[in-house]
Amino acid sequence: MGRRDREAVARGTRLYEAAQAVAADHERAVEEVRAALAPICDGLAARELDAIPVARLKEVTEGGLRLGEVERGGFRTVGQVLDAGPYRLRQIPGVGRQTAAQAVAAARRIAEAVRETIAVCIDVDRPDPRTTALLVALHVLVEAGPEARRALAAARALTCRLGPLLDAARLVPCRLRLLLAGGAARERALKAASEVRALIGRAEREGVPRLLAQASVDLLRGPPTELAALVDFELRPAEYYRLIAEIADQRPDPAAAEAAADVSGTALVRRIVEDEQARLGAFRGGP
Repeated sequence: MGRRDREAVARGTRLYEAAQAVAADHERAVEEVRAALAPICDGLAARELDAIPVARLKEVTEGGLRLGEVERGGFRTVGQVLDAGPYRLRQIPGVGRQTAAQAVAAARRIAEAVRETIAVCIDVDRPDPRTTALLVALHVLVEAGPEARRALAAARALTCRLGPLLDAARLVPCRLRLLLAGGAARERALKAASEVRALIGRAEREGVPRLLAQASVDLLRGPPTELAALVDFELRPAEYYRLIAEIADQRPDPAAAEAAADVSGTALVRRIVEDEQARLGAFRGGP
């Protein structure tokens, strides 16, 4: 035991921190895209939900929901029911707690299915503030390119492997603590330090530190001007749409998990949404 082990732990700690920084920088860039994407998706979903008649909620519950009083209370669309929530629905005479809860749960299921079908389209000839903000946020990730994705994968793998090893080797940097430790603890710490050294050597041979450093620089670049983002989107739209699709495939809405037991399966809900989109497409004169 000695200087070589202490240096290995110190180098391992620096590499571990660099890996964590890359993961955090990437997550921050993704969160900025999500923040820009959310109002666009919300607007598209609201438009669809405000065109779906409230009567379709009855199909979601396979006929187990009575909606007459809800409709007489002025709620004509799925979007209106979703916006109202259970409390407001219960203020309608004749609408009880169970009916209100089931109606909102069914509306959430339809909203979830609608969101799965949303396609964000960007028209550079008619840019609006929301889509332009989305392109500005996406530009960082597009510009970072596939090397940033490689760096992220390497950072996650390193964090997973180095974290436990550095924890096991925590006695090594302090010679006194290591000497005072029991034989078994000292042996575990030194073995972990040896594994850290081997892992660092392999990472350095594969160019991982350099890859992480470059990714940090790329992910921390300042945002482009709106014009630069629009021009870049015209040059490589596929990259932007790939990232939109990847990031839009988000975690399920937690509210959807609260759906009442009487709400039926996903396949039925999707069929209802597809029927309504086909009807609205025909009504609007488009696909």
